[in-house]
Amino acid sequence: MTDRKSSSKPQHPIGVAAERTGLTPDVLRVWERRYGAVSPTRSDGHQRLYSDDDVERLRLLHLATLPGRSISQVVKLSTSALAQLVEEDTIARARVGTHGPAGAHTAADTVEQGVSLVRAYDTLALEWLLRRTATVLGLPQFLESVAAPLLRRVGDEWHAGRLTTGQEHLATSLVRRVIIGAMQSGEVPHDAPNLVVATPAGERHEIGALFVAAAAMTQGWSVTYLGADLPAKDIVETALAMDARGVALSVIYPAERRHLLREIREIRDRLPAHVFVIVGGSGAMPLQDELATMGIPVVERLADVGEAVRK
Repeated sequence: MTDRKSSSKPQHPIGVAAERTGLTPDVLRVWERRYGAVSPTRSDGHQRLYSDDDVERLRLLHLATLPGRSISQVVKLSTSALAQLVEEDTIARARVGTHGPAGAHTAADTVEQGVSLVRAYDTLALEWLLRRTATVLGLPQFLESVAAPLLRRVGDEWHAGRLTTGQEHLATSLVRRVIIGAMQSGEVPHDAPNLVVATPAGERHEIGALFVAAAAMTQGWSVTYLGADLPAKDIVETALAMDARGVALSVIYPAERRHLLREIREIRDRLPAHVFVIVGGSGAMPLQDELATMGIPVVERLADVGEAVRK
């Protein structure tokens, strides 16, 4: 907490605060709500407004966490103590001849470190790494540049026989836990449109659907997440009960192509025309032509989910 109440006028919307601190709006909200990093006021339209003091404190908190400290370790420091800590870090880096913040790795570095921790069965360190990275990068960038590449690497290592099935499940479980935690801490407008997310019957790999759910939530959707291996009638009944605007399906390793297409067609046929259906995942690409005849687009990349649901 700061030593004194901010005396500067609250005037900066969250976008300005994000730009000036190097943090994403998602991280700003989490640090405010979970850790009480700052207490912005609200405009007449209920938008956050940050003062100059708030922005400076958030900037210093960001710099203090870059070397590897958690936000919970530094958030109780006064702003002046944070400034001193950041100055000490700068002096220490200059002493050892480094130019960037200690521990500030690229996403590729984080993925490599994650694979090493999976190989060592170091669940505590891996979860800490993933949670810290998700907080620093924000959920959208974490999904695209860390979580998805990490699971691809782990899958490749497992197929090559260099990781065990237990290690592969460990990585998937921790990524899942971190994503769900980030989703639970997110804010969704009360009037946000609803999107039902699931995998159709026969598709037991859940993680792709979870990625889609998280990506959609960051785009302002209220997500009803059903998980894996749902019959068409259950998906349709849920979408109708929730007055959903759309249904997103994930397909990674379809067990039986013809059965899967029947399930997806039933979903499309039983939903009203104004409720859209999209399908994503590596297993959906070979089905692109058949799905096109149903009027169902295939989303190839996670980064395209937001655009697809907007359309």
